Amino acid sequence: MKQVTKRVRQISAALLLIMGFWCLARSVETALDPDPSRLDKRETITGGILLGIPAVGFAAWLAFDTHLQSQQAEQARLQAIFFQLVKAGKGYIAPIRFSMETGLTGEAAIAYLNQRARVYSAEFNVDDAGGITYYFNLGRVNTQLLRPAANRFDVILEAVPVYKRREAVKVVQQITGLEWKAVKTLVKNLPQPIQRGAARPLAEDYKQQLESVGAQVALVLSSQS
Repeated sequence: MKQVTKRVRQISAALLLIMGFWCLARSVETALDPDPSRLDKRETITGGILLGIPAVGFAAWLAFDTHLQSQQAEQARLQAIFFQLVKAGKGYIAPIRFSMETGLTGEAAIAYLNQRARVYSAEFNVDDAGGITYYFNLGRVNTQLLRPAANRFDVILEAVPVYKRREAVKVVQQITGLEWKAVKTLVKNLPQPIQRGAARPLAEDYKQQLESVGAQVALVLSSQS
């Protein structure tokens, strides 16, 4: 469903761009026409500009927003997998495991882990064969917190069609208890978690409620105990 929505947005942007450039080209062609007897010359030029510029502008915005949403969703996916693997490994994570779980190339996986290592001041362990393992110090915590929260999930609202946004806002407000204005802001800036650490039955219920109004929802293993 998510890929379908992305594809629809890409096609819409392409069609708007074509229409916009066609209108602008029509305006330029009319303006350069030396025939003084041509009827509706001014109207054609004005109409082409008034239709072409907004169409091109909206197409550019739609393409950029689609790209931005894809980047945000991918970063959220990588971060969730990263935290799960670090917890499961009690601080240790190998590039090949991260690459296998995420589908990234080896180079991309190492680049991501290097960036996380700088943020969290990770250490590096090198084995006799030259393999590198990253170690992220989790500090002194209850060892139970290092176990994957197998029965707890974060409910992530990933995307909502514009024409379904009002219905989605109602459902999110019922789930979160937030004010209407706060929920509207949340729904306009996706992806966003709307519930953390929910038991599986409750998380599945929230997911079903949101999907019934056309929303795209993901259940991610919670970092909460």
